[in-house]
Amino acid sequence: MELLVLYSIIAFSIIIFFLYGYLVFEKIYAEIKEKIKQRYLNEVSFYLDSLVSRFDEEELDETHIEQLRMFMKHKIKREIVEERIIYYFENFKGELAQKLTTLCDDIGLIEYEIEKLKHKDLHEVALACRNLGEFRSRKAVKPLLNLIGNESTDVKYNVLLALSKIGDEEAFIEAFKKLSKTIPLSERSLIEIADSFEGDKLYVYKSLMHLDDDFISSVFIKSAGNYRDTSLANDIALFLNSDSKEKKIAALKALGNMGDNRYVDAITELLNDKDWEVRAVAAKVLGQMQDDRALLPLVKALSDRQWYVRYNAAHSLINIEGGLDMISLVLQGEDKFAKDIIISVLETIYGWDKLLEGEANLDQGTKLSNMVKQYIENR
Repeated sequence: MELLVLYSIIAFSIIIFFLYGYLVFEKIYAEIKEKIKQRYLNEVSFYLDSLVSRFDEEELDETHIEQLRMFMKHKIKREIVEERIIYYFENFKGELAQKLTTLCDDIGLIEYEIEKLKHKDLHEVALACRNLGEFRSRKAVKPLLNLIGNESTDVKYNVLLALSKIGDEEAFIEAFKKLSKTIPLSERSLIEIADSFEGDKLYVYKSLMHLDDDFISSVFIKSAGNYRDTSLANDIALFLNSDSKEKKIAALKALGNMGDNRYVDAITELLNDKDWEVRAVAAKVLGQMQDDRALLPLVKALSDRQWYVRYNAAHSLINIEGGLDMISLVLQGEDKFAKDIIISVLETIYGWDKLLEGEANLDQGTKLSNMVKQYIENR
């Protein structure tokens, strides 16, 4: 037994020793690599900077291209070239960016990254996807689409992000059509990808908003709202009558972001929807639209059986011009639910400063602040 313990200690010590040795080796290797990289950095960066600075004046000749190809054959110099070009893409747009894409293709950088998509290390694959997106070459579209079914969330996300930067409408649409309903990506991350698309957004929105997949459709309805192009409003408003709760909520939020008051009447109808989540969002959106046609429907919504609906209705009512007059009438009424939610919002969000500021315009003879104080004392 003692011998077994001794062997275990020796084996464990050997493992620790080799692990420590590996970590030391990795650190030394990284330091040596960084020193070598710094030695080449000025040479490569200066050469690239001088070429890019002349993009507006002249085309690159074969001598320049050949020199960059030589850099590409050297592992560390290639890394510097890639980092520098990505930096340019972050700062240059339009024609200059297009010339950079052509340059990446000419020196073999696109092919190099496409080849990395076959790597067994999924982290390397995801990084290659990200870089191909930065380079914005349509040559990468097909290889990227082939990876959309990859089980790795990181790879899937970077494929979509790359396609959004490349801006190929049909490829972007195809990628989202291929996604399953169990896509392991959050709605927020997908909306960010949709928002960042660099091609014809109107075409993409009109195609993907009408997908049967409620989740993907909702993503693009919300993204269309973020885009705030009112030419999309009619398409979005169609979903106010959808059987899908998700699409209905997405349409409400999108129209709220747009601030398009043409649909106030349709939105007030949704204060009577069978799903309380829809009613709650409708109440909130009406506050964003600041339209006095919503005042009476919002007063009615103060009596909704769901707390969130009442809360959003009170908040919206307070923020619409003329809403304080309606609140004064509510506090004089008999509906305790409506009174309590109004007081709750006044105490926690609206604030007494804004209340007192608005009192000067009230038509009621009694000060609203006094009515609120009296109600609080008596409840």
